[in-house]
Amino acid sequence: MAGQVTRRAERPLYMMFKPPPRERARLIRLCAALGIEIGYAPERWHGTLLPIGETASAAIDAVHRALETFDAAPFSVAFDHIEGDTLKPRKGQRTPGYFQRALAARIARCGVMLPDYAFSLHLNLAYGGASLRCARLPPIEWPVEEILLIESGSGRHIEHGRWPLIDRQGMFAF
Repeated sequence: MAGQVTRRAERPLYMMFKPPPRERARLIRLCAALGIEIGYAPERWHGTLLPIGETASAAIDAVHRALETFDAAPFSVAFDHIEGDTLKPRKGQRTPGYFQRALAARIARCGVMLPDYAFSLHLNLAYGGASLRCARLPPIEWPVEEILLIESGSGRHIEHGRWPLIDRQGMFAF
């Protein structure tokens, strides 16, 4: 319907990944070099894999059920340019999208009504300001080794679950 406003959750839940501490330190140095004011705590930097909707115990429980047996290997993310205050991915990465679709399908099968979401790999380094910054960067890459269920709001992240991604290749005893 024209003019319809989508209601934003007051306490939204997200599936996300976060850069490990070593990469966070590198990103802090990058922000300093590019003049990005860090008003958003670096430990909250994340890549959104999937919005879940409003925080509710039923949704949290359903995500936990869905991920009890979710078997996925770590995958790499790589960023090589910045637009505004957002890291953008190196071209040709398919695995993050495959992973995201598998995750969404698994969670939806457990009865969670997911909001419409067009996944696009990115990592915001700052929020709220407008920037015309556009630059190529030396590649920033790391393996995503865990995913998190986070409630975001009131300037903080509340963790509701953490799942390691386990590489099952090469685990045969020869």
